Amino acid sequence: MRPVIYTVQQTGAGTISTMGKPRSNQWLDGDMVALRELGVDVLVSAMTPDERAKWGLALEEKAALAAGLEFVEIPIPDRHVPDREAIADTIAHLTEQYRAGKHLVFHCWAGIGRSSLLAASVLVSDGLAPDEAWDLISAARGYPVPDTEEQRAWLR
Repeated sequence: MRPVIYTVQQTGAGTISTMGKPRSNQWLDGDMVALRELGVDVLVSAMTPDERAKWGLALEEKAALAAGLEFVEIPIPDRHVPDREAIADTIAHLTEQYRAGKHLVFHCWAGIGRSSLLAASVLVSDGLAPDEAWDLISAARGYPVPDTEEQRAWLR
């Protein structure tokens, strides 16, 4: 079984996708390999370390690296927003990766709020208007994103 990713239709050089959390424990390595086989280059987790431990993803970074993925962690508590200054350099790095043609996949627990917020941040950093970014991600996801008005306002 392959992980389900939701790929955003955009005009940039790279690819942006979102997903729910990978399967855990004994399936984690297989999910990381499957992501790489799907052409993913960078996996971005918005889950906190406590969440990852709770859901059997404590070894996610190790599994991602072993599968040939770059792993980026931007921990955000569920249904919240990150500190803008604290993630600015990371978003700049991810935007560079996107502009270089890389496929970036963002995940949180369900793949709706935090992951969409981070994916939208890269799209906005690349020049898209915030509402356009939300619309593209919602269309890809087949579900309205983000989770909260706070997340929507944060991007603006």
